[in-house]
Amino acid sequence: MKTFGSGPSRSREINVTSLIDVIFMLVIFFMIGSTFEKPALAVSLPTASSGEPAGQPLHTVSLDAAGQLYLEGEPIEEAALRRRLAAYREAEPDMRIALDCDGTLAFQRVTDIMDLLRAEGVRHVAIRHAFPR
Repeated sequence: MKTFGSGPSRSREINVTSLIDVIFMLVIFFMIGSTFEKPALAVSLPTASSGEPAGQPLHTVSLDAAGQLYLEGEPIEEAALRRRLAAYREAEPDMRIALDCDGTLAFQRVTDIMDLLRAEGVRHVAIRHAFPR
């Protein structure tokens, strides 16, 4: 009598070799498609060869080449800036401000804004600059 075996054994593993290619393509797609933080205002920052990164500031005050004042990329007058800073200070007394100033701006205008920030109780101001390439 002839006996028949159970037949060819089937592998119980899942072949993931082709799935690895798909996963890498998805990773590349999401890396390219993700958005990166872009500056809200075109300010030509002055360069400095020294300096250290400050922690993450919560708010950004900017001055363009014409001396126009911006808060978080939106144009603002000095009186309105004082009111907004007072509201921010109530919410967070130890707030931090990043000051972005155009490199061609007169130093007196920068000093005036620094005085305004100090008068409004801001104790942590980071002046941003670009590093030379």
